[in-house]
Amino acid sequence: MRKMRIQIIVMMLLLCGAAGMMAGFAGTADSNRNESAPYAGEASASALRGTEESSVNGITRAGEAAESDLTLLAALGQEHMEPSAILTVKIQGEMINSIPKDQAKTTAEQLARTMGLSGITTSQLQGNEVFQAEGVLSGVSVHLDWAFTTEGHSYVRAMLVGDAAGQSREMMTLQQQIQEMMKQAGIPNSWNASIQGYASETASVDGTMAQVEGAVAQKLSLRPVEDYADDTTQSRSYEVPSLGAFVMSGDTPIHMQIAVHEDSMKKSSRITIGFPVITIEY
Repeated sequence: MRKMRIQIIVMMLLLCGAAGMMAGFAGTADSNRNESAPYAGEASASALRGTEESSVNGITRAGEAAESDLTLLAALGQEHMEPSAILTVKIQGEMINSIPKDQAKTTAEQLARTMGLSGITTSQLQGNEVFQAEGVLSGVSVHLDWAFTTEGHSYVRAMLVGDAAGQSREMMTLQQQIQEMMKQAGIPNSWNASIQGYASETASVDGTMAQVEGAVAQKLSLRPVEDYADDTTQSRSYEVPSLGAFVMSGDTPIHMQIAVHEDSMKKSSRITIGFPVITIEY
């Protein structure tokens, strides 16, 4: 079984000159479980399908597709996870134009205020500035990170974290609103999402993966693409043409990733499902 190596045009790594900095910036989010686990990057805008701007009553087709996919993701997770499952949505993009640092900070502050966040803080990451803000919107935890490189490039990520059972609807609304706010600020963007929770039924890692994969296969036409396994973890990625967002692994699109990890402390399997890939620790 070959180790998964998802080759993605990552929004945070879009410019080769900023690759080192953005690898560090990715560390301000959640990393994979350990260095031996497969790396799951974040989807790039150019890799997404279904991003048409046509709208009806102010709702874009892309927004409708994203809401449909997020609804499905929440439902799949809650079907197999305990009620405490957590939904994480990430929206990321690169600012179109290079701008001076002061202007980047001002724009970051304006975006934070527009989102309903306040109190931008500044930190250093590998010699680059990172402007950050956080808050709670509609009961959902929201984090904004604006990474500014010495070359004048800006990489922006908003992360929403909430209770999958009770806050999915609010998160979907926020996701669409924030995507539009970022777009208006000159930041083309894309999204990815993951739901994570402990298995509602006791089984081995292999058994849990088989249960989840089998149940998902009854709802979606999926084809396994790549996988990874060790003593306590299984991860598999899939091509699922009915889903909107994807990343490319070589010449193959990946729309979904499922991972199961044995939590030795809790003595239970932790399930994570990601559209199009998992970008949180599993």
